[in-house]
Amino acid sequence: MTYREKIRQLIKTIQSIYDDAEWLRDIATEKEKPYWNEVRRIFYSADEPLRKLDNKMTQSRADMEL
Repeated sequence: MTYREKIRQLIKTIQSIYDDAEWLRDIATEKEKPYWNEVRRIFYSADEPLRKLDNKMTQSRADMEL
């Protein structure tokens, strides 16, 4: 696995958590919904630093094997 592949895997994981929190919020009770909304707020842009890193790294760095 390369450095870039691992970064992209982490991005997908973060996006998956955000998506899962959405449907769990939809089935939550009114008392639970604020907690799910908070989780969604946290993960809404949590992948942004990783996306920026992915876009700015050199190809040689991205291809580094882990």
